[in-house]
Amino acid sequence: MRFLSKSLVAASVVAASAIFTMTGCVPVLVGGGMVGGGYLVARDKDMGETIADSKLDTLVKNRLYKVDHKLFSEVSAVANEGIVLLTGVVSNSEWVAIAERETWAVRGVKGVRNYVRHGEELTSGQVAKDGWITTKCKTTLTVTKDVRSVNYKIKTADSVVYIMGIAQTKQERITVLTALKQISGVKKVVSFIKATDDKA
Repeated sequence: MRFLSKSLVAASVVAASAIFTMTGCVPVLVGGGMVGGGYLVARDKDMGETIADSKLDTLVKNRLYKVDHKLFSEVSAVANEGIVLLTGVVSNSEWVAIAERETWAVRGVKGVRNYVRHGEELTSGQVAKDGWITTKCKTTLTVTKDVRSVNYKIKTADSVVYIMGIAQTKQERITVLTALKQISGVKKVVSFIKATDDKA
């Protein structure tokens, strides 16, 4: 991907995101504190890691589906380096804890960042808005200078943007967060970005 022009990459991101939003599918590449004792060296994720995280996404969603179809529809699960980010607004207060418990039960999960909350079910309009914000965030990072957009996963829930990934420097992390906070409709940005020059 790094050999493609940024404009071409941006167009591809928008098109792919639109398809996933309309179909309700979870994309393989999508853009929560620290769980381990130190940070890994920042680098582009290789294909094996991407496949492993995508498999975790699927396994977690399958477990949630078996518990309750509505729980499955209200909770989003996105894995990055084995850490699963849970987001969404659930209509049953017990599902907040259940979603985390079921996620931990999946083999290969190294950590869980549970940002699921109990509240009124999101309207179709809000769900569409969240999808638009996610697409806009991805496109923005793709065309932002000195940012490796492929290293980030982004999810939006009720206009709050959650971002996981790797920054080559602290400055890149600042650039990424500044860009996202300026996007129209974003209430808040919750960052779980690691940087190579962070101290362990």
